[in-house]
Amino acid sequence: MSVQSLTSPTASRSAIEKQSAEKKVVGIDQKLETRINIRDLEALMVAFKSQDDDDEESHVSLTRKQFCEALFRLLSRKGSKEEYGDLFDKIDVTKEGYVDWDKFASHMLLEFYEKDDRVKSTQVPQWKDLRILPSPHKDVITRMAFLKNLNRYISVSKEGTASVWDATLKLQRSMKTSTEGCRQRDLWVTHFAPLQNINKAALAFTSKEIAFYDLSSKVEFNCQYKVQGLPFTPLCLDYWSNPSNINEAILIWGDVGGCVNCLHFNSANIALFERPPAPAGEKQEATLNVPLLDVANSKYKNARYLKHSGHTEWAREVKFANHLEGVISCGTAWQNAVVIGWLEKTQNVYTGMRLSKFQISGGVNSIDYHEQMSLVATAGVNHQVCLWNPYVHTKPTGVLRGHMASVIQVQFNTSRGQLISFSKDKVLRIWDVQLQVCIQRLAGMFPKGPEVQSSLFFDEMRNKLFITFNYQMTLMAMKPEVKDKMLSHDKPVVAAIYNSVYNQVISACQSGTVIMWLIDTGQKVKQFTGTHGLAEVTTLEQDNSGTRLFTGSTDGTVKIWDFNGHCYHTLVCADGQPADIGQIVVLKRSVLIVGWEKHITVFRNNKFKDFHVPPEDWKGGQEHADDILSASYNGTNILATGSYDGEIVVWNTASEQGSKHLTQRARRLGNKSRGGTVASRLTSNSETRVGREGSVLGPPSPVSRAKSRISVLSSDDQNEYGNAVARLLFLDTRKTNSASGGANLVSCGGNGWVRFWNTSHCTLLAEFMAHDHAASIIMATDKSNQYLVTADVDGFIKVWNIAEYATHQVEDPVKDAPPMKAQWQPHTDIVNSLTICERNERLMIISSSSDCSVQLWDIYGNFIGYFGQEDHWKIEPYIPQQETDTEMKEEEHEEEMETVIEVDEDSQWEPDERATNNPSEYRIDTWGKTVLGKDYQELRVRKRERRQPQNIPNLPYLHWETTGHPPAGPFASLELKEMEHEKPVQKPDLMENSEKYFKNHIENDVDSEALKLPALAENLKQPWDEKNFFKKSLLDYEQKMKTYHLMKLTQDSDGSKKSRLMPNVPSSSSVLKVSQPQRTVQSPHRQNKTKLKPIVASRDGSSNGSDS
Repeated sequence: MSVQSLTSPTASRSAIEKQSAEKKVVGIDQKLETRINIRDLEALMVAFKSQDDDDEESHVSLTRKQFCEALFRLLSRKGSKEEYGDLFDKIDVTKEGYVDWDKFASHMLLEFYEKDDRVKSTQVPQWKDLRILPSPHKDVITRMAFLKNLNRYISVSKEGTASVWDATLKLQRSMKTSTEGCRQRDLWVTHFAPLQNINKAALAFTSKEIAFYDLSSKVEFNCQYKVQGLPFTPLCLDYWSNPSNINEAILIWGDVGGCVNCLHFNSANIALFERPPAPAGEKQEATLNVPLLDVANSKYKNARYLKHSGHTEWAREVKFANHLEGVISCGTAWQNAVVIGWLEKTQNVYTGMRLSKFQISGGVNSIDYHEQMSLVATAGVNHQVCLWNPYVHTKPTGVLRGHMASVIQVQFNTSRGQLISFSKDKVLRIWDVQLQVCIQRLAGMFPKGPEVQSSLFFDEMRNKLFITFNYQMTLMAMKPEVKDKMLSHDKPVVAAIYNSVYNQVISACQSGTVIMWLIDTGQKVKQFTGTHGLAEVTTLEQDNSGTRLFTGSTDGTVKIWDFNGHCYHTLVCADGQPADIGQIVVLKRSVLIVGWEKHITVFRNNKFKDFHVPPEDWKGGQEHADDILSASYNGTNILATGSYDGEIVVWNTASEQGSKHLTQRARRLGNKSRGGTVASRLTSNSETRVGREGSVLGPPSPVSRAKSRISVLSSDDQNEYGNAVARLLFLDTRKTNSASGGANLVSCGGNGWVRFWNTSHCTLLAEFMAHDHAASIIMATDKSNQYLVTADVDGFIKVWNIAEYATHQVEDPVKDAPPMKAQWQPHTDIVNSLTICERNERLMIISSSSDCSVQLWDIYGNFIGYFGQEDHWKIEPYIPQQETDTEMKEEEHEEEMETVIEVDEDSQWEPDERATNNPSEYRIDTWGKTVLGKDYQELRVRKRERRQPQNIPNLPYLHWETTGHPPAGPFASLELKEMEHEKPVQKPDLMENSEKYFKNHIENDVDSEALKLPALAENLKQPWDEKNFFKKSLLDYEQKMKTYHLMKLTQDSDGSKKSRLMPNVPSSSSVLKVSQPQRTVQSPHRQNKTKLKPIVASRDGSSNGSDS
């Protein structure tokens, strides 16, 4: 078939450029498929189809080269030929070598489907943790609004208290409003409306008055006008100002009589009502009382009054629609549930209203209007949210079903095309208006209690949602969106672990999908789904051998898998009842499971015979007063468990008995269960139903505590529930330091605190707040325990250097934080797990989050990639720039020191003038003036140069495959030469003529007996002849000393005799004699075995020591 319609006559131009080996990461919006619009598709469809001679339509098939040339010409060069070639390869998955219109259209259709799914997933709002704001109100809050000109929030309650908050929601001022129409105790404020263009607020009172207060004053609210004489009590207010005419404005209110009233102002920026002149000599009154009857009778030129009585019961809410030039109101009666009053103009003056009535079963509590879509949303008493065309009142254009109670308020999010609805049972739903489906349901996170009056306000500019419950004010802030978000799973990821046996990362999401990834490339290896059916997976763990996986779920079971997806055993933890599995600890002979009870659930390996394995009793029983959240095992029969109240118990796994309790930061809650707390258990995009007491009501299963970690709701709750221990870690490298007082256990959790403990002495050594304003955090450490990595609910990760932190015992806990090495925010939602591993001499951090992604970073905060991205990565050794700069500075400093030392020579030394002139005040420079300082500098100069890592040299034996030479090992690179022939060695003359060099010193005439050794003397006490051996002067001196001692002994002879008669009672003189130095003549071998005696002189003058 001819292809001339697509390719030019010069189709034989140069071939397409070769694809590069390494592709760059291309964003979603940068793809070629996203740049092709509908006109390009129409042009391509016409070009792909051709007409035969018989006027029959046929399709053209193109090769890769023709396809690139054709698209390069037809699409006005929206992409390069390389991109067109990549597009051809994506379409031709079967490698047939050609592409026609059907293949091209199918590929583009799949791309558009994927894009729609991606857009829908990013449109689901992600909320931050719920906060309860400190409220000065004492009664039901009627409404909350934002003042654009003042950049302030304002709230008004029934008792008349008006509070102003700044943009950071700090209370600025709070004042009480009142009126003279009735007593203060009988007065209620039913509603209020901010007058944005003139910085005023209109308040409706039960005294049938509407008061206008000036908000510009920073001291107090001044009442400027008061409309009196209303026929009925006003219930709701609304205000509109003309953006093109600052003087035109309309105030609308509905009352208990079913009437909708309008005040049209034509000089609002000047004065709402004309003030009459004050009497002579009197001051002008601060408040102008305006009777409504005078306004209706046109006594005020700048205000005009209109009304209609379209409702049969109370008018619950009013809304002015500028696009419709009408007033929309609603009531709780089925008849005339919604009424639209179309304003009629005559010469730019409103003269009346024409009514359109909507009949809705059960009535309507609230309404909202979307100007761009021209839709009216109604919050029905019949549990339905309806979308109406304002011009068609017979049938709604859409019905949104899902609420199980009466819907009390609705509000459009125009920027996202969504609708927010809140029902009486405290369930918040977010709907996609175009698709008319619910995309998010939030429940169980709002304050519990009896029936309350609620109001909803969504600040679209700042993405903040306010919901009031009587006098309480709650805030939910929307997290910022991340464009082109990469997803590793379809649902939030609960855990990701590293397997060193296969060098893989295993991740699991809430829906039960388990995926294996290659850590070196990020490539998906395999996956298996539906691990726990419809139940939600909460945790993931592996055994010590790295060949079995453990998954825990909210159905109260733990399953054991191999890496092929085969389930071997099911551990039934809670007798078949739903349970929140928080953590799995695998020991040598047993498996411990915690998370939903106050005691430990144990499964012993010798019972793993059947598929369903029941638990056994833990011998130690219950030691905790609250639910156990975390546990850690150090490998030497020591287990630590942490509970929700902050208590840590240390166990002996051999005896299964609790040995020690760490309660320094624990809060005893008695028998109060965590189920009754007000802490939220909600994670983003999850649906739950929570009962009044906090118990889960049927399906779906309970939500995981481990992944929720939503912040507490108030300051009181923060103090009470901020001690939860979310993670425990033993520092394995500090096992020997625990006995000496160093920290060997780390805990983290409530309010962002990290604590270091010594389990031997049960002491708290250090604590610091790692993450400010964080409800709860998790942590992980490397094998050497040098770094501690923490993560919070906002997606932030911090790296701390703890190598020298809390290594010694202290009296008071250290409050200072260790050095922080790096911090960054890789995720936009809660970080559920952290794992540290080492690959290619780099410490890597694996993080998983509720934003459905699993990411890989290094310890310095360098991003490696997403698991599941199209382009694969390669982990290479990395030397941080900071350490390189430090080494360069040290080398420069050493060079400077060397230069200084070379100049300072000893030969040029001269004394300092200050030392000679004023020696009392002179201080010597130890570093440069002393020998010790100079020697130290010389040692620094002669310091060994640090060797940097280098590439492997290009040795032949490393590249034998390319060179063709057989591998011969490292010795093949040595060059060995043949040994040269050696000449015969001549003997030296010393050996030939020895008589020349040596003489015989033994004379022949010497008697041979003189050469014999002398015989030993008979007296063994004198082994040598002292007279011949020593000099005569020494012998004479010794003889004198012996004579002197003999005289002393003679004088003390009486005492010595007594000592012989009584040997057991030595005399004082004998003790003195023993201590004299003459005792050293005894044999050293008998010194420790014999008793010392006085020295007695012999007849020949020599002294002999007698044995006892």
